[in-house]
Amino acid sequence: MAKKRKNGQGTVRLRKDGRWEGRHIVGYDENGKPKLKSVLAKTKAECVEKLKKLQTEYGEAAPFKISPDMRSGDWINYWYENHSKPTLRPTTQKGYEEWIYTHAIPASGISH
Repeated sequence: MAKKRKNGQGTVRLRKDGRWEGRHIVGYDENGKPKLKSVLAKTKAECVEKLKKLQTEYGEAAPFKISPDMRSGDWINYWYENHSKPTLRPTTQKGYEEWIYTHAIPASGISH
């Protein structure tokens, strides 16, 4: 069984063409989707070395719009719009929006 790499270490995989590919997240776009950079090599060891250089060059990417000083209402809105809403049916979206914006945020006293 393959070992899982720790978060922030990137991804290393063997491609169908026989080359090794390493990927690292270098940032996030305005929708919160990750931006990736890739390196290619003939051997796994060479790929891991190139990936380490790429990681030191770009550093660790912080998630888009999430910060320790973010207000709870803003975080709930960010979570709903970027992570929950895209996977929901329209009727479920309507129910979630009503509950979040009419009940949860106002009742807790947190701002939106």
